[in-house]
Amino acid sequence: MSLVYVSGRPGLDLLGTRKWRRTAEAEEQLSGPTVLSDWARGSGLVDEAVVVSARELSQAIELREALYRVVRARIAGRPCAQPDVELVNAHARRHPVTPELLPDGLIRRRATTRQLLATVALDTLDLLAGTDLDRVRECASPDCTRLYVDTSRSRSRRWCGMTECGNRAKAQTFRQRHRTTSH
Repeated sequence: MSLVYVSGRPGLDLLGTRKWRRTAEAEEQLSGPTVLSDWARGSGLVDEAVVVSARELSQAIELREALYRVVRARIAGRPCAQPDVELVNAHARRHPVTPELLPDGLIRRRATTRQLLATVALDTLDLLAGTDLDRVRECASPDCTRLYVDTSRSRSRRWCGMTECGNRAKAQTFRQRHRTTSH
């Protein structure tokens, strides 16, 4: 399984660890504690592995789902559900990942799972409070539910990423075009 970081924000990238939400083939990518640690390193939030318990993994998935509902509600101009608001705020009040200056001048970022989840909650709240919220889009693929910040100049990005959804859509268009021209 490959984790994908195409959303433009760590908070949105975490939301993308639940793939194909609207389909019977919905895929949970956070299948174990080490996967959350791998995600954290791949996202650039930490430099070292995060020790994650099974309970903390459940908390991460619970937070991810609350953040997903909150972001979707804000995009649609709807109020957020109170339990989601309370959960996100509880995580955001905790201490985030804090970079540490080492004697050699390098920076080290390591964290507990609690700090990692606080950082993700804060990143998402920063997105919701900032000017990028109007640039958040959902992938145009009918099955994909990944959210991303459209930073294209024309604000016309359609796919979460070309690796999965964009290539799949282009291949489908190509096949359709060749079916109609060959008949």
